[in-house]
Amino acid sequence: MRPLNLDTILIVRTDRNLHAALHGVARREGTTASALVRRAVASIIAPEDPPQPPPPVTPAAALPVAA
Repeated sequence: MRPLNLDTILIVRTDRNLHAALHGVARREGTTASALVRRAVASIIAPEDPPQPPPPVTPAAALPVAA
């Protein structure tokens, strides 16, 4: 089995209690908080949901500089 290609970062904001509880569960289950979050997110995604391409990158606008 090929290893997962984990090259994307998702920032999730939580309060301190949820963060501590997540790490407690991860420790108890012998896994990581990241693995638990990946499993939770995957459980709410339907298999038929097609992946969406990332939004296009907007080029930076050139601003005139005063001389």
